[in-house]
Amino acid sequence: MRKQLAELRKTMKEYGIDVYIVSDKDEHLNEYTGAHFCALAEFSGFTGGDGTLVLSLSKAALWTDGRYYTQAEQELEGSGITLMRSGEPGTPSLRDWILKELPADGTLGFDGKCTSYYDGLAFSRIRKGNSRAVSEYDLCGMAWKNRPAEHFEKCWILGDEYCGKTAAEKLAGVRRAMAAVGAGTHVISSADDIAWMLNLRGGDIPNNPVFLAYLILKKDRAVLYSDPAHFDNAVTDYLDGLGIERKDAGQVFEDVRKVESPVLIDRKRCSYTLADSIPAGSRIIERLNPAMTEKCCKNETERKNIRIAQHRDSLAVTRFFFWFRNEALPVIRGEKEGKITEWDCVLRLHELRAVQEHFLDESFPTISAYGANAAMAHYMPSPDREVKLEAKGLYLVDSGGHYLEGTTDITRTWACGELTPEERTAYTLAAAANLRLADARFPDGVSGLVLDYAARELFWRRGMNYNHGTGHGVGQVLNVHEGPAGIRYKASTAEGAYPVKEGMYISDEPGYYEPGAYGVRLENMLLAVPEYTNEYGRFLRFETCTFVPFDSSCLDLSVMSEQDRSLYNAYHERVYRELEKDLTAQERVWLQQMCAPV
Repeated sequence: MRKQLAELRKTMKEYGIDVYIVSDKDEHLNEYTGAHFCALAEFSGFTGGDGTLVLSLSKAALWTDGRYYTQAEQELEGSGITLMRSGEPGTPSLRDWILKELPADGTLGFDGKCTSYYDGLAFSRIRKGNSRAVSEYDLCGMAWKNRPAEHFEKCWILGDEYCGKTAAEKLAGVRRAMAAVGAGTHVISSADDIAWMLNLRGGDIPNNPVFLAYLILKKDRAVLYSDPAHFDNAVTDYLDGLGIERKDAGQVFEDVRKVESPVLIDRKRCSYTLADSIPAGSRIIERLNPAMTEKCCKNETERKNIRIAQHRDSLAVTRFFFWFRNEALPVIRGEKEGKITEWDCVLRLHELRAVQEHFLDESFPTISAYGANAAMAHYMPSPDREVKLEAKGLYLVDSGGHYLEGTTDITRTWACGELTPEERTAYTLAAAANLRLADARFPDGVSGLVLDYAARELFWRRGMNYNHGTGHGVGQVLNVHEGPAGIRYKASTAEGAYPVKEGMYISDEPGYYEPGAYGVRLENMLLAVPEYTNEYGRFLRFETCTFVPFDSSCLDLSVMSEQDRSLYNAYHERVYRELEKDLTAQERVWLQQMCAPV
């Protein structure tokens, strides 16, 4: 039993809370958070990227999805917390579990500042007899011993040569979107939307170049609420030039209580406490943030810069593959003395990215996973946990970088030695699925729900599947996971079925995972671009932006159709053409071998 749970239950008793919900978000609902807001990890021990912990005075349960089942099983062992596999048959919903554990006159609690308006409304409506729900208590903060302080870094201006639009143009566009739905006020708390609108970047969250802030936007006024530590003289002058007032972050709740109706908010990107501060009787217009729907479609300048960033990143990862094949593998296979660990690979890949022009940071913590660890889709290596690569099986590395020109995300899986027939089949299916999706042609506005079939059909035909989406949007020097763009066959909301539009920058990452044995994932980044227009309308295609070879030694060619082989060879021909001029003679000879037709 985790001692942190005992501390939290003690605090629950002090405040008369019978059941408490622990969020994995911060006050701006960021996917990744600074250490100050990692309450889920602190109290449960679970370090996956998506989960919800609920505890009564005697029981505790954690809900997460298929990406994290194996990881959660390991990290929750001995904690006294029951793993709930979201969406699987027999798994109770969070609401049903709460209703079972909540006394008829009890109190359900959650931190409204770290809970979305969408979720907060659902929690506040859970009733059993005369029970009630309260949202004003940050019990985790009260019970957390030695909680890390909040982290703030200086903001910096991302130049128009990288953004393609000035902040003034973006603000004007959002105001037009407000007017189109009749909103007089727009309340925004999502850090990436604010960073995009203002062409500002920051460093408050590791690997996410954003700063924590709120923005209240009206047709003739804008107020930015944030810690003054963010702004030096240059940024202050820049904001003054945009006509943006600045106030301390804590003032936002008081000012929201005075906003004029109607108010535009995004219920999934605005906290329950912030939305609940809107004056009673005000008309609330619930829409996706206009900034979100515009920034997901990259403009021509951004597309040009994405190609530059991807070239540099592809060069770095290809050189990492060269190092892996020519220096690491001889050690792994015992031909040279020494050892190669998952963490050694993380450090080497960082070195190769860091020397690229305009490199800023990794876009997320590198997933470096050997063997059974790769079966955990979001496994995190550690310098404190030495995992040595052995001369058998598969090694998976999922990584990305931020450059001034753009953000990247790529996954490759490579052979360390002999593979089983099952590993070869899974690898070959992932490679063929990746290339089939990249080759798709489709009417403008088709949902990612539809396009997902292009990748999964190969797996489904064999009774196989993978428990994550095939593709997600990626920000422009912003969050590596960016909505609403996506390619997934499961979508319970309108956002989940959002149409694919020109300029969307989306990952293509089919895979397969055998718990306790191995994992395969192959990921490239795609841009949706125009293809042709005819009597049936406007059609789009995907432009592949990532140029790193797959490992042909992993293939089972009998699994591939003639078309699959053709796509595979065409991709590798493009990889060689893209990189050959920037490689040394030795690297070029090696790449030519890696890209040889199958």
